[in-house]
Amino acid sequence: MNPVEASASSAEKILLAATDLFAANHFNGVSIKEIAKKSGVNSALISYYFGGKKNLYQEVLNEQSNLFLNLIARVSSKDIAPLAKLREYITAISEVQKLHPHRIHLIYRELLTPTFMCDSFIKNRLYKIHKFMSELVTEAIADGSIRNNMHSLHM
Repeated sequence: MNPVEASASSAEKILLAATDLFAANHFNGVSIKEIAKKSGVNSALISYYFGGKKNLYQEVLNEQSNLFLNLIARVSSKDIAPLAKLREYITAISEVQKLHPHRIHLIYRELLTPTFMCDSFIKNRLYKIHKFMSELVTEAIADGSIRNNMHSLHM
């Protein structure tokens, strides 16, 4: 256990362990016992803090998508050209991926093998990311930074 994990609260330990396990095995491949064992806490605390495995999974997906949404907020607030914003966003995502390379698998798995969360997750979270990027591409096409024969939704 690294120093950050050692000083984390029980809820944080559960969230970290669940994130790793769900990224590796998806929702149906992870048990409450496994999460408790990996986090080093009593399994009853999962229900206490999160209300069960489904709510914990929802929180894990929300936390991962928050990384992207927070980057969007940070990049959007800058007064720079659309292409520069797009580059900065992609660079920041790359840095997150370097630190936690397996965590994007959570989102990919949810898209490829949907669970109970898929519809609301896509509508409430992933669509915002898609919209942000396609709007930046549209703006970059309009200002001549990207060729005008490109379609923003395909990029």
